[in-house]
Amino acid sequence: MLPPMFRALAVALVVISACGKSASNQDKEKPTTPSGEETIQVPGGEKTAPTVGAAGGGDPATTGAPVASADDPRFHLKPEEGTLTVDKGEAKAGSEATAAVKLAPGAGYHVSTDYPIKLTLEPPSGVTVAKAEMTAGGRNKSQGDAQTLSEQALAFAVKATADKAGSYEIKGVLKFGICEKDSCHPKKQPFTITVAAN
Repeated sequence: MLPPMFRALAVALVVISACGKSASNQDKEKPTTPSGEETIQVPGGEKTAPTVGAAGGGDPATTGAPVASADDPRFHLKPEEGTLTVDKGEAKAGSEATAAVKLAPGAGYHVSTDYPIKLTLEPPSGVTVAKAEMTAGGRNKSQGDAQTLSEQALAFAVKATADKAGSYEIKGVLKFGICEKDSCHPKKQPFTITVAAN
């Protein structure tokens, strides 16, 4: 039988060991984003992602977080993957102006026509758009609202009307997929359309 002092020491070591294991298990169970940042679980709510830079949180597809208009540069179109061209729209005040948003894949890349493509617009006050959300692609590879949809090109015609003369900026986001030979990459590219009304 151990003297009382040794028994107390043995019990203390068991308790300390158990506490250490409990803390390390808690650290392992913390959910993280793809970049390794910890996510926070709000009781009774959905998961929220940490702020990434000045632009805001992560993408709901990767973090499971509800993010309204977050801009994540990791999902932007890279120069080698292709180019996004946005034309200026011009018309008289009160008349409809048309601006083209065109995607051209780079060499060795192609547009994923079965990806659910979506173009969303946020017009400023004083400007109305014919459609604030346009879609194309998907399982049935539907042309949908796209003017052009093929592996070599994607284009949308944005129609906007300014109430008064002036220069206006319509903010937009284009979600699409760009593919190489063996892999495809989801993209979420912000852009701005300038509408000049005279």
